[in-house]
Amino acid sequence: MIDPTLEFLYGLHNRGIKLGLKNINSFLKICGDPHKKIKTIHLAGTNGKGSTSSIIAKILQNNGYKVGLYTSPHLINFNERIRIDGIPISDEKIIKFIERHKQTLIDSSITFFEATTALAFEHFADQKVDIAIIETGLGGRLDSTNVLTPIQTIITEIHYDHTHILGESIEEITTEKCGIFKDKTPSITVNSDSRAIKTIKEQALLKNVEVSFINKQNIVVKSQQQKSISFSYQDQEFTLPQAGSYQAQNAIMAIKTCQNNFNHLTNENIQLALDQWYWPARMQIMKDNFFYDVAHNRNGVEILTKDLKEIYNKKPLGVVVLKNDKINPELVEMFSQSFEKLIISTIPSKDILNKEEIMKNPLLKNFEFVENLNEALTDINNIEYAGGKVVFGSHYIAKEVYNFFDFSFDNGII
Repeated sequence: MIDPTLEFLYGLHNRGIKLGLKNINSFLKICGDPHKKIKTIHLAGTNGKGSTSSIIAKILQNNGYKVGLYTSPHLINFNERIRIDGIPISDEKIIKFIERHKQTLIDSSITFFEATTALAFEHFADQKVDIAIIETGLGGRLDSTNVLTPIQTIITEIHYDHTHILGESIEEITTEKCGIFKDKTPSITVNSDSRAIKTIKEQALLKNVEVSFINKQNIVVKSQQQKSISFSYQDQEFTLPQAGSYQAQNAIMAIKTCQNNFNHLTNENIQLALDQWYWPARMQIMKDNFFYDVAHNRNGVEILTKDLKEIYNKKPLGVVVLKNDKINPELVEMFSQSFEKLIISTIPSKDILNKEEIMKNPLLKNFEFVENLNEALTDINNIEYAGGKVVFGSHYIAKEVYNFFDFSFDNGII
């Protein structure tokens, strides 16, 4: 039974987030330093890490490589975080890892994410993956994944998020993300914010890193439909089987990373892999014109609503559930401007804005509130509307959303 093991593992959440590498280095040494036995690509950034990571993994997997993928958070099952060739780690592997290291975990101050990261590295090393794609959990410099010596790093788009930890300015946030830079290890980025670009260049110079800057203006979206997006970059044309204009830049970073490190790949082979790519909860169609997306910061919501308006020529209808640290005037202003109708809802969770917090927040007074998420989804679903509909705001609502639409998650296999 996996439940007692996961209960123990989740219990490590009570130790909070402890940024720094001392804990993880000590624990990895006990585990036999598995991170030193695997070839890796390391990603940091605010938005797009999961999509970019999964596209890299799909391209390499479809071209004959055994590929590990470590992402967070999960949607339904913990096992989703750690995959090899798209298949989540087994319950048995998780149980054996915890049994083997339980006393160490009890006696130490190892956190949930540190334990999970060590589990991922050990699994990838044991299974002798050809390459592992590793996404940071928070920030970069002090993130527990930052013990790696990767063959390449990637900095995805940087925006304001987790400012209470990473810093109040784009420059501070970018500096933390660039903490994954390693001496003479190439990097790639697609940032357009001049402050982020300047900081990336400064950090690259300090750490002797050559960074390839992808100019977003050279990424041309040819067409976007309900279930696909076609785009070009430097006379190369590609199509993804999911909508979302932001996925074009994620895909280009992924494609360039694969081409730079595995130079036998052809555009035809890459496109065959993209045709089979799937990443849940990103412009994911639940039913007809109803989507689910985990967008939760201003930039993510802005792009989401812009894409839906482009596809349907109307402002979308929406249901939003947000973590209690995400509400700010800029985001609420975006809500007001971008939706034809928006319902705010909640779920029972200490991390989610609850009824009391929503009702007393003056920023939210002009929005309809429906406490029960199923009722909120029903209200929007029952409206006859030619535009798009979307439920968004958090990974935490995935189970409720998939259950509402009777949508199979395929056990997390991608």
